[in-house]
Amino acid sequence: MANRMNPQLCVRSEHATDDYIRYLKQMNVTHCFLMLSNEHSNYEDVNRLLDKLRGAGLTVDDAGNNALYKHMSIYLGLPDRDLWIDRYNDLNRILGQAGVKVGYIGNSRVSHTGYFPSEASHGAKARTVDMEEILKRPPYMEHIVEEEELWDAFEYLLKRALPVANEYGMKLALHPSDPPVPMYEGYASLIHSSDCYRKALKMADEIAPGVLGIKFCCGCWLEGGAHFGNILEDLREFVRARRVLTVHFRNVSCTVPKFVETLAEDGYMDMTQIMRVLVEEGYDQAIYPDHIFEPDEKTGGEMSQFAYAIGYMKGLMDAAYREYGQKA
Repeated sequence: MANRMNPQLCVRSEHATDDYIRYLKQMNVTHCFLMLSNEHSNYEDVNRLLDKLRGAGLTVDDAGNNALYKHMSIYLGLPDRDLWIDRYNDLNRILGQAGVKVGYIGNSRVSHTGYFPSEASHGAKARTVDMEEILKRPPYMEHIVEEEELWDAFEYLLKRALPVANEYGMKLALHPSDPPVPMYEGYASLIHSSDCYRKALKMADEIAPGVLGIKFCCGCWLEGGAHFGNILEDLREFVRARRVLTVHFRNVSCTVPKFVETLAEDGYMDMTQIMRVLVEEGYDQAIYPDHIFEPDEKTGGEMSQFAYAIGYMKGLMDAAYREYGQKA
């Protein structure tokens, strides 16, 4: 069992400072992903940032610009979508030429009720979803966007994006909708169950086999509960098929209709079970602790929260490897 997964944290292009790189290295975090702003999504800045990170001994597992890959014109099929797909593909060409192996794709919409303190978050302001409140919101668009319309737009994107990614040696990771509820705010969700992933992968493989993969967000699986699928069985299936490109390792208090994001050890899922499956199946891609509480500078801010989250996650990982006779 020689493979190892790679704990990573985010490096935002505007915050790729020497101090932040030192912060990562002092926690023995040697992998990261690069989230690019519009300002830095050009050939010169992408290569400058990658050279800086790699020169400091960091491996950049994946990269992208969420203003491009989440652009509403693309995933809703609006009249100007070709312009934005071209810009999205241009960035993937730059990333692929620079040796980045994983980019992002798809309408991973995110909605929430707000950030509120709760017992589940030990008084910290945590992302909270109350579907009763969200379902009362007026439609986001002028017309109701049905799921079929989203799938048509997604297929249109796949036909234009997958060949480019394939040409440049990249895979594209697709995140679920969050929360994974089929319809809210007047338009449908694309990925709200593991069966939706199976449909997307089948569609993509007819265009460019093996290029589309999964951002396996444990939080979304857990939010959806039985509707989304069995998280352990689905994880095992998709890892064995080599479709999981990155894991988002987080927990929640309970399933929809109302939940609070928690520390990994506090939610309703025993996260050691997830880590065991990853080790058993030889998962060797990125793993990221994902969401944190609303940063509070008086208690250490974002950096202290991510330090705790990745430290806890790495501890579980090390314990799982040792359980199976390996040293992480």
